[in-house]
Amino acid sequence: MRGLSRAKRLWNRYVANDPEQYQAYVSFPARPGRESVGDVHEQIAALERIFEGRLDVYARSSGVAVATDRVSAERFDADAFESILERIERVYAGTHRLARVTKRRRIDGKLVRSDVVVPVKPLFPPEGDDERAEKIAPPAE
Repeated sequence: MRGLSRAKRLWNRYVANDPEQYQAYVSFPARPGRESVGDVHEQIAALERIFEGRLDVYARSSGVAVATDRVSAERFDADAFESILERIERVYAGTHRLARVTKRRRIDGKLVRSDVVVPVKPLFPPEGDDERAEKIAPPAE
């Protein structure tokens, strides 16, 4: 019986792409030099519509985070969610890149897709950004 349970779990994880519920965690880091939070607020409002108001907004020392409750697949608009992620990417285009992790797991007997989305600063300056590259100190010998 245990082997059948494992096979079912692997089937759902790698073959069946239809989760029964969706949830997300999205981080909005502070952007130095930009005092307006209007564009971030618009994205939070859009997430609230997709997740039917089932979200919590947390103030962090480094920005704002949104954690949603689970929403059934019938009521979730995946295309609208992807559109919001594209808009978030545009909001942070000059300073950050969007890192995203998607997991599928069983919670209370239902297959749940969880998305974690965090804009992160790149480790190295983009190619062609010679002004920033000159400011980086050479390694100590």
